Amino acid sequence: MSPPGRSQLEAARYWLLAWSIPLSIAIGYGLGWWLDGRLNTTPWLQVAGFLLGAAAGLAQLLRMAGGSDDRN
Repeated sequence: MSPPGRSQLEAARYWLLAWSIPLSIAIGYGLGWWLDGRLNTTPWLQVAGFLLGAAAGLAQLLRMAGGSDDRN
């Protein structure tokens, strides 16, 4: 197989950008939901997990969008 071309790599980068926030939110919320069930703190850890996931997703988005770009 030949290595992926530049357009495929750019498509993968944009795919990661598009999914970084929703996946981070889902993971944070899911972890909060699970911990709420274990610790009987509903809905506080769900809210905290949602907010932490959103912040982590936004940080990842900014890191990827502002990262070094080798375009000339």
